[in-house]
Amino acid sequence: MPDQTRSEAIAKTWPATPSSVRHQFGPGLVATYGLPAVVIALFLLLWQVLPGLFGVPAYDLPNLGSTLSGLQQDWPDIGTALMVTLQDALAGFLLGNVLAVMGATAFAYSPALERAFYPIAIIVQTIPVIVYAPLLDILFFKLPLVRSAPEAASIVGVSVLISFFPTLVNMTVGFKAIDPQIHELMRLLNASRTQIFCKLRFPSAMPFLFSSLKITSTLAFVGAVVGEYMVGGGFNPLGHALSSAGLQSFLGFQTNPANGAGIGYQMFTFYARLDKPGMFADVLAVSVMSTLFFGLMVVAERVFVPWRTGE
Repeated sequence: MPDQTRSEAIAKTWPATPSSVRHQFGPGLVATYGLPAVVIALFLLLWQVLPGLFGVPAYDLPNLGSTLSGLQQDWPDIGTALMVTLQDALAGFLLGNVLAVMGATAFAYSPALERAFYPIAIIVQTIPVIVYAPLLDILFFKLPLVRSAPEAASIVGVSVLISFFPTLVNMTVGFKAIDPQIHELMRLLNASRTQIFCKLRFPSAMPFLFSSLKITSTLAFVGAVVGEYMVGGGFNPLGHALSSAGLQSFLGFQTNPANGAGIGYQMFTFYARLDKPGMFADVLAVSVMSTLFFGLMVVAERVFVPWRTGE
């Protein structure tokens, strides 16, 4: 190959890699991370300045500095409650999404089942979240399986219910959003229902699944906090394990509290004793935790559904 032709060929193929690099480290990086960081910084600045600017007393609306001070002062209690809430939310998130995927699978293979039970799922979703906790507490108190810890079961149940519906709807649509030509080809090749599900339906529904997971990753925390606010104690097997391992001093808080209360109940306690900085510190702590969990779902989507994110 002549040198000029070789140079032209290299020149045509060379921009591919720098373009990808520029997308990751150039304007694309600024648009993806820079703008949200600026907005968050502006929000924190306004939080710090506006209460004093308008003469709002700290016992009504603590600024960012007072909230961080309350977080530092009450961290032993907040850290304990946050760990309980994390477990409540994770348990509800996992169970709710698993049940939703199972329900959507049943709907995909049985239109009659979908017509029968889909309206019930809609009706359950219209019930206010705050009503779930006391109803489930009464129900679980009668069930032998969870009678020993009805409060924890009802809190997880609220998180399950609030996580269930978005995934059920999205996955029901996702399982049907398959290429009909590929589906017909697999049937002509005598593929079984299991093979069609594993090779076609589920991969086609993966973008819908991760859209649901990103939504429910934050809703699960909402359900857990509401449930804890209403009934008190939470789900804390990790706390028992960490306490047995002697890691309480390393974490800086008690991992196995006597009351097992989460952030929701602690917010109620702080509010009752007019500790507004402590209450806002609870809100800040659970917001950061749920945001990190949402970010984890975004990373998981990039790993498992790269064609969705364009990478």
